[in-house]
Amino acid sequence: MNRKQRREAEKLRKKNDPNQIMADQIHLFGKLPDHCLSCQKTFDKSNKEMVMSWSVVVKSDNVSLFCPDCINKTKEVLNGRAIE
Repeated sequence: MNRKQRREAEKLRKKNDPNQIMADQIHLFGKLPDHCLSCQKTFDKSNKEMVMSWSVVVKSDNVSLFCPDCINKTKEVLNGRAIE
């Protein structure tokens, strides 16, 4: 087995390892911003209501946070309804 094959095998092992997947998700939680990406409203990680109502979007290594108001406005625009 040459080096290229070993690297590919290690990459596949890490990709399918549940412990590695959980470790990657915990690492991304540390990158969570402290404000809404759209309206800059502050986010309190210790407030359970905020944690349950705000939306987190993860694309590759980029973590975005959106408040419920901005999410609702976006859904209205996508559905073709006018924004108040």
